[in-house]
Amino acid sequence: MRAAVDALVDGVTRTLTRAWVAAWDDLMWEVGDAIIELQQAGTGGHWPTRAQVIRNQRAMKALDVVRQALERLAGQAGVETSKAAADAADIAAKRTGRIIASQYPAVAGDQAVLAVKFDRVPADQISAIVQRTTQQVTKLTWPLSSQATDVMKRELIRGMAMGDNPRTAARRMLQRQEGAFNGGLARAMNISRTEILDAHRMAAAASQDANADTLAGWVWNAKLDARTCPSCWAQHGRLHPLEEAGPLDHQSGRCARTPKTKTWKELGFDVPEPPDVMPDARQVFNALPRADQLAVMGSARLAALQSGDAAWADLSKLRRTDGWRDSYGVAPLRDLLAA
Repeated sequence: MRAAVDALVDGVTRTLTRAWVAAWDDLMWEVGDAIIELQQAGTGGHWPTRAQVIRNQRAMKALDVVRQALERLAGQAGVETSKAAADAADIAAKRTGRIIASQYPAVAGDQAVLAVKFDRVPADQISAIVQRTTQQVTKLTWPLSSQATDVMKRELIRGMAMGDNPRTAARRMLQRQEGAFNGGLARAMNISRTEILDAHRMAAAASQDANADTLAGWVWNAKLDARTCPSCWAQHGRLHPLEEAGPLDHQSGRCARTPKTKTWKELGFDVPEPPDVMPDARQVFNALPRADQLAVMGSARLAALQSGDAAWADLSKLRRTDGWRDSYGVAPLRDLLAA
């Protein structure tokens, strides 16, 4: 299930990246010509004043063309994200039953039959999740064009010393303009990844709620590799009540909520129950090569953990962000040591 959702997220990321690159290829000539004209308007080797830049029709036209392009890109980001969010929610709704069924003993019957029994999410719940995602993406992506063009305008006003080689100066400034333009891409991708994954988690929660009579709760499930942050490593494996939202992962976080069934005895099966196969995060981390441990923790945090000056459970800290839900992120080292 994680691989399927990751593929959706990666597909949207590639689509948005291609769209942004193609847009900049079309815009760079307009922006580049505006920079050259501004250079020529300067006197004595100095960049034009703020007032001169703002009055320059070519520069302002270039920014307006950029704004229009970014508005189109933001709209495309919304459409692509909403489609992928619908698919991600559908994956959770259809496959969560399989995960529940896989935790039943063989005497309970065929897992495929059991999975159908646990597939109980009403279609209107999935529709509501997708609608909420679409509204959230629209709210978050509509400012992208103004934010990026504001940065580009500030870069144009700031300018640079032209020096002896105006062409080199113009090329460097064009690179800064491209960086400002691509800031919109970075934000769009972050919004897209986060909202697709949240839609997936919400659909998983709906499926788990529908099967509450069989479940003990949900488990925070992180991908235990060198790309995963310390907070998610620390959260992995923790059991939460079904009514608790989550996992409240950080932006673009890949963690999932895995349903955990009640014991076989509680479910009415009088057979020996095997040990839980959920990997222990601390054991997995300790078995990693040191290079991977450093990639996850950094040298200071790793040293503090290994010396006992910091506790594994304190690696994660709740954060509150305006305009977005609460989320768990990496606790700063000073907070970790204080705890």
